[in-house]
Amino acid sequence: MDIIKPRKLKTGDVVGVISPSSPVISKRDLSRGMKVLESLGFKPKLAPRALEVHANYQAGTREERLTDLHSMFADDEVRGIFCTSGGYASIQLLQDIDWDIVRKNPKVFVGYSDITTLLNSMYEKSGLITFHGPMIEGLMGETKGGKYTVKNLKETVMKGEARKLTTFTEWKTLKPGKVEGHLVGGNLNVLTALLGTPYEPKWDGKILFWEEVNETIEGLDNYLWRLRISKIFKKIEGMIIGKVTDIQSIDDDDNDKWATLEKPPVLEDVILRATEGFNFPILYGVDFGHDVPSLTLPVGARVNLNCPAPGRIGSISILEKYLD
Repeated sequence: MDIIKPRKLKTGDVVGVISPSSPVISKRDLSRGMKVLESLGFKPKLAPRALEVHANYQAGTREERLTDLHSMFADDEVRGIFCTSGGYASIQLLQDIDWDIVRKNPKVFVGYSDITTLLNSMYEKSGLITFHGPMIEGLMGETKGGKYTVKNLKETVMKGEARKLTTFTEWKTLKPGKVEGHLVGGNLNVLTALLGTPYEPKWDGKILFWEEVNETIEGLDNYLWRLRISKIFKKIEGMIIGKVTDIQSIDDDDNDKWATLEKPPVLEDVILRATEGFNFPILYGVDFGHDVPSLTLPVGARVNLNCPAPGRIGSISILEKYLD
């Protein structure tokens, strides 16, 4: 399928704000995020059902959330779409999304976490380049990390040009190499849930990026081995690992039992063991994930991944224009 580049956002553009998964938890945080959008020159337009709550963990019924998604894509006034928050319910929408509406009305679409489901499915089913970037509830510009996040969001959705990505922290090489490929990825847990479905990315020639939060080493190991036994590692060109934050104890409810066993491995060792036998480059600790600072990454864009010797600092460069 041909890649579709959405139109770059401009000052004065109306941008839709939707809740395709979980409800808005803090209206105060949402209001703050809307003000950040306004500071970038946008005019946020809240979807009719964005503040709904259904069955405790859903922002409205499946049908209501689907209607908001379709309406924002079909609305000629709306130039881009941002998501309020993540959750677990985006997958409910997939089988009934009208991909023709998406293809005929290509727009910047931004989110992360559970929105990983929509980002990769939209790219897979319509060819639309989407954006792994900040949620509105968590969007802030007060701290140095927040300012980095907002500045990068602005550059990514308003310019869309080839460039070397700027760093906030050091990005370390786990496996060396220099490759090119199209980005796919997002939250590791959510991404593995797409395996074996019609919405799973086509992995050949891709560079996989992932992040995770509130997971155990055991869980992270399991997700990586799902990718391995699904033969994903035979197909991808490289791997980019973002921030893996708040790693949990393996079993908080039974620490006495686990204390008698070996100390669990560090994440870097888990990654190297799961990818053993594969020579693609791996870059670790890149500035994206569930916390600030966080880059906005275009899913579907062609990038160069440059990883020098293990332990050395690597880099990522977007190779071509990805917005019209």
